[in-house]
Amino acid sequence: MKKEILDIRLKVIIIFALMIGLFFTFAPFQNFTVSMFSEELPSLEKYLGDNFAENLKDWNFYITSQWFGKNFGQFVPIISIILAFSLFSREYERGTIEFLVARLPRRKIFINKLLVSLITLIIIIFTLSILPSIYSIITAKDFNHSLVFKFMVHVLIGGFFWYSITLLFSVLFNTQIKSLFTSAILLTITTTLGFIKPLGFMNTYKYILGSELFTNGVNWIYSIILLLIGSFCIYFAYYIFEKKEI
Repeated sequence: MKKEILDIRLKVIIIFALMIGLFFTFAPFQNFTVSMFSEELPSLEKYLGDNFAENLKDWNFYITSQWFGKNFGQFVPIISIILAFSLFSREYERGTIEFLVARLPRRKIFINKLLVSLITLIIIIFTLSILPSIYSIITAKDFNHSLVFKFMVHVLIGGFFWYSITLLFSVLFNTQIKSLFTSAILLTITTTLGFIKPLGFMNTYKYILGSELFTNGVNWIYSIILLLIGSFCIYFAYYIFEKKEI
């Protein structure tokens, strides 16, 4: 398990550095953002709605819409793909999988890689999800912290979904580039097809960004479906790994 932690350490540092930096590009600038949208409102209101600039004056709406609905939310699938795409494909590509299999049972190899990467993903998403709460407490902002829980459900499950799919590709393919590109292409295709109304369910970004959380709350049905699909992908990945010739 130490090897897995060392392999993923650099990715974690870079992700935290970039995302925390991104948070501070907008969190302290609510008044500036409100004034900017107010000036541009006539040309943007048909896209954003009549009350968008007014809603931005509400700290709850501002920080959650800008963080979960715009910045962090858009990176959740990407973070998940980055953490998972090289888990097994790198071992195949470098030929180190033979060394690992000679030392450990395949079941233990799979569980070690799964646990380290999945726990890391959960820690990253949880930590980044509570940034609005931490910042609001430090700056004495009036914030409804229960909103963080609702958005966290969506980003955690959405992240798990894309992590599990990418894990499956990492087991299937023997090169990192194939695993990475296949995951990225699938994300692009499903997001694009989701803009077609009958296929809207395919766009996981709509769920991850929490576009309906303010009006409808957590979408538990969609959440369960993503969890089931993700769990199946992990089980299938394990089955393939056990049977795959080295």
